[in-house]
Amino acid sequence: MNEMIKNLFDFRLWLTALVLTSWSSYAENTINRPLFELTPKSVEYLGGFRLPLTTKGVSRIAYSQGVIALRPSKNSFFMVGHAQHQAIAEFEIPEINTTKKIGEWPFAIFKQPFSTLFPCASSSNPQKINRVTGMSEIEGQLVVNGMEYYDADANVRDTTLIVREPDDLEESEIDGFFQLQGAAHAAGWISKIPQTWQKDLDSEYLVGNASTLPINSRLSIGPSAFTAHFWGVLNSEDKSGLILTTDLMDFSLKHPIVEDQYNESLKNNLWTELSSAYYGFIIPRTSSYLVIGKSGGHNSGIGYKITQDEGKGRKCGGPCSLKAGDSYNYFWLFDVDDFLSVKTGKKQPYQIRPYQYGFFDKSNTNPYIIGADYNIEKKLLYVVFANEDKFQSEYEAAPVIRVYKIHTN
Repeated sequence: MNEMIKNLFDFRLWLTALVLTSWSSYAENTINRPLFELTPKSVEYLGGFRLPLTTKGVSRIAYSQGVIALRPSKNSFFMVGHAQHQAIAEFEIPEINTTKKIGEWPFAIFKQPFSTLFPCASSSNPQKINRVTGMSEIEGQLVVNGMEYYDADANVRDTTLIVREPDDLEESEIDGFFQLQGAAHAAGWISKIPQTWQKDLDSEYLVGNASTLPINSRLSIGPSAFTAHFWGVLNSEDKSGLILTTDLMDFSLKHPIVEDQYNESLKNNLWTELSSAYYGFIIPRTSSYLVIGKSGGHNSGIGYKITQDEGKGRKCGGPCSLKAGDSYNYFWLFDVDDFLSVKTGKKQPYQIRPYQYGFFDKSNTNPYIIGADYNIEKKLLYVVFANEDKFQSEYEAAPVIRVYKIHTN
């Protein structure tokens, strides 16, 4: 009898715990998803570290376009090297330094040297993909998005490679090219969807892209967001094929996020011809999709192949702000509930607008953002800034990485 009572008591405890867990999960999914507001307190700058200019393997970090992929379980990250080589290395994350004196920051240490990607694709490289545009380690495999730098005909459809053994970059099989259904509009960053949004969005990962390379006719004229279904290609022996995507937010020349791309009205402070987005992710425990990148021309306007500062400055090779100093790092915040409205047909993907946008981290006088990745467990955002470390060589500069804590409570 005593044993029966004990078992009944244990069962009631288990049932109570199950109900509480289920309610907690329900509440998390339905209630606790407020909009995030970006402020100096909500995005706290923690410090940074440097990247060595040493040549390791087939490349070095100079002239990197900044694409990174964190490996939280190994305290390391992958990063693309010199733009000419398009090779990837792995670095160990050092202790970050809080000083703003970059020369005093610690260096990331090589764990794997730079290894080439595109020439090693299993199906070769028929569409001449030559720029890494996004990366993420998924289920123990490294998914790499890429584009042709100057696709004048806007007809390239190959987008994605899979490095099957990322612990051995040099010897791993590299399958692809695969084709994201969203093509160049989707072939940029890859970010994990927080668990509380995965059921509603019917996916574990988002992909996006916007205006980081030439030829506007193939690009989203504003930050995009697509769900991507990588499971099929990660868990098969296929060497190529279609990766299904679902359009949640997307723009085009016909439907740009803002019509006045050259800011002739001097009233456009959202997105211009000089805007680029390099990374986007849903902030856990919020209904917010944060995108970071750069922008310009919001104050002075934009010209094409002009001489800046009323003919007294530099001659531009393409679009540039009328005043030389009118460029900055920028952010855009979107409501994920709007993505659900698109998913259910209540809105078109080009009808979404950000609820907050503006300058990103005005406390640091630093060059442009060129890449980022988010550690979803530790709420740490790692942001790559271009060519800021000029202490290692008089001939080349290296990018640096700053780390920010995202506070949602």
